[in-house]
Parts: sequence; structure tokens; C-alpha cells
Amino acid sequence: MNMTLGNLFGDKAKNFADLEFPSHLATDSRDVKQGSAFIALEGEKTDGHNYIPQAIENGAALIIARTGKITENLNVPVIELDNPERDLAGVAAKKLAAHKLQEVIGVTGSVGKTTTRAALQKVLSSRFRVHAPVRSFNTLIGCTATIMGMPLETEILILEFGANKPGEIRELTDYFPPTLAVLTAIEPVHLEGFKTLSGVLREKLEITSSPLIESIVYNNDNALLSEHFKYVVKSMGVGEWKDSDFVISLDNSEYNLPAMSFVLAHRPTQEVARFTANVWGRHNVMPLALAASVGHELGIRLQDSSDALKDFEALSGRGRIIFPEEGKFIVDDAYNANPASMKASLETFSRVQISGKIAVLGDMLELGEDKIYFHKELEPLLDGLDKIILVGKLWREALQDNERYIFAPDWKAALNELRDLMNNLDWHGMLIKASQSVGLSNIVKEITA
Repeated sequence: MNMTLGNLFGDKAKNFADLEFPSHLATDSRDVKQGSAFIALEGEKTDGHNYIPQAIENGAALIIARTGKITENLNVPVIELDNPERDLAGVAAKKLAAHKLQEVIGVTGSVGKTTTRAALQKVLSSRFRVHAPVRSFNTLIGCTATIMGMPLETEILILEFGANKPGEIRELTDYFPPTLAVLTAIEPVHLEGFKTLSGVLREKLEITSSPLIESIVYNNDNALLSEHFKYVVKSMGVGEWKDSDFVISLDNSEYNLPAMSFVLAHRPTQEVARFTANVWGRHNVMPLALAASVGHELGIRLQDSSDALKDFEALSGRGRIIFPEEGKFIVDDAYNANPASMKASLETFSRVQISGKIAVLGDMLELGEDKIYFHKELEPLLDGLDKIILVGKLWREALQDNERYIFAPDWKAALNELRDLMNNLDWHGMLIKASQSVGLSNIVKEITA
């Protein structure tokens, strides 16, 4: 598809019709690079139109704004749209339809989307020209930005589909229909919007409404997904269950934690490969196994996927393992938290054969009416840890006082408590995990600086 502004926007770009749409689209003026397009979005707390001067100062070469919001002449081209987010998504959808890709892979689920996408990109790039989001761009505008920056030579596009209320996955699927869907898990996440696990399941399954779907790869260890897909043709289960198409066998006997090791076997062909990677927790095994399974579906041997993932490391905040000095490690799992991933992280931490274990755990958010219960049920997993700093009001409500517990109202207070512990306790392992908005990523930055 011709990417000139005239071809994309018609008369709205009549004064600069021959200019090419920039290869980078920013939704935040701080992310603007020299030559970027900047789209001004109106949110509940801020209005992107207020940051247009900053975007231009940072090098924006094109501004996309709501019709009537620009009241002065700017020294860069401006495209005015009635609904910038959806109108531009429509343009991206046209570009996607015109670009003859081999596959459009959509990744969705309650947890593990971004790690799965990153592992997929690693595996598929060993054989194909792959384009994927630069970070967790899993909204309508995020997918739009990814597609607008897609090079002409791309063979496979990977998109993340996220949602925190009903209808969002269907909207993404309607705009950008996948040919292959990957479902990571259905867990109690964003229950304020979806109310029940059944509501979460219904929403995530909307990705399979794509008229272009040819294959579905899903987590067969997840009971809701397993039950749903066992009757669906052209779906492949991945998990520890023996009836899975791709079977995972966990094996840490040859590799000391915190690195993970597992064997993945394709039952129909009996192809087997061992995978090792510097990732944390058994919840991060599934994203790697899903990536290898998709690769296998597209003609990549399991052993080749294993080779591609040998140097794979978890992304910042998603189980990244940091070694600040010999004999000590810190697990940066501060980007996201829900009952399933918190349980998996704590179970892994409990198995590490070291003394001096510290955990800094922040509230798990958006869990609806049962939020206190979801925190309280994790308490048995805190046994065996030397000190636990619990950050936020939900932990305070869920747990009684304990000599090993330190309650902190926010990340700044938690950081002060943690520094005292690090100075006075002979510690060797530290786990930091919370929902992103709790701010524990700030603690990771401070103590690893």
C-alpha cells in the first residue's frame, strides 16, 4: 500500500499529499523521535493536544489531531480527524489488508502476553522477517502504531491483544484479524471490568472470531481453555497434560535455579528438545513453550527454537533476573501481578535452596469484590521466607501481624524498609512483585542503580 499522506488520508492531506507517513508513531510526546508522527489522544486524566508543542520540539514531523482542536499554525503538517484513534486504526487496517503477509499472529490472555510475544519474535526471526510491538502495545492505538511502522518486507506480524473491559478484544479482532491466535491463560484479572472468570474467558475467545483464523495455539494446562478447545478443530494444546499436542516436562535437575529448564515434545511426531533460559518461575515456561509450538506449526524444528531461545531473557519487570553481586540475585517481577503469577513466583522462590530470602510484594489490583481473599490465600506461600515487605492497603487488610511481615503504605516507605534489611540481613535472594501502578519498579531502579 502506498504510504503517502494523500493516499492514506485523501483531502485531509491535500497540502502535503506526497509526503510519506513516518515510520514511527508516538502516542506520548516523550517517545517522539526525529521524524515521528505524533497522535494527540484525549484521555480521562490528560489531553495529548496540550503536548503538541513538546512533540514538535522533540522532532515530530507530523501531527494527528482531533478536528477543530488545532487553533494556531504549526510548522509541521497536521492531519485533523473526527476520531483520531479509530480513524487512524481504520487506516492501519487498510494497510494490513493490502500487505500480503504470510501470517498475522494475535496473542491474548490474562497473563504472559508480552513475554510470549517477545519469545515468538525470537523464534520466528530465525526463519522469517518479523515485525512486532516495541513494547506492550496491546490496545487499539498500540496495535495501530505497530502496523503503521511495519516495513514493506515483513512476512509475519505479531500483535498483542489486551483488554480490561468487554468488547475490546472483538474490536481489535475486527480491525486487525489474525490468521493464527495464541491464548496464554484465563485468570482472575481485570475482574472489575469482566466480573467473573467466565467473563474473562468470553472476552479472550473473541480473538477466534477472526474470519482469517487458520490455527489456534493455547495453554492446555489452563482448565477453562482446555475444556473449550478440546472440541475445536485446528487447535493445538500446550502443557504438562499428557493429551496435549505439545507436552512440557519441567526439569531443573541439571540447572540451578533461578534459570529454568524444560523439555518440550511434539506428540504426533515425537520430536523433542530441551529448552533453557534465564527466566523466572514456571509461569514463564509456558510463554517459551507456546512460542516454540507456534514456530513448529510454521515449519521451525523444536531444536531450532531451543537454539533461538538460549539467550532469551525476561523483559524488565516480567521476571528479569539481576545479579548485583556474586552469590545474590534479585527477581524484577514488578510490572504485573495477579493471583496466578504471584503464586507461581512465590512457589519458585520457595524452591530456591538458599538462606536469606526477602520478598517485596505489592497489592494485586483490579480483582473485584474478592480482592482481599485473593491476597489472603497466598499467605501459606510466604512460609520459609525470612522477611516480607507488603506494600499497599490490600495486603494490610488481608494479613494479620507477623514478626516476618513489614507493612508499608507505598513504594517509598517500602524502599526505606528494604534498605534497612539489605544492610542488616545476610540476604541472598530477593523477589519484587506487584501490579505496575503500585510502583515497585522504582524500587528495582533504586537498589540496582
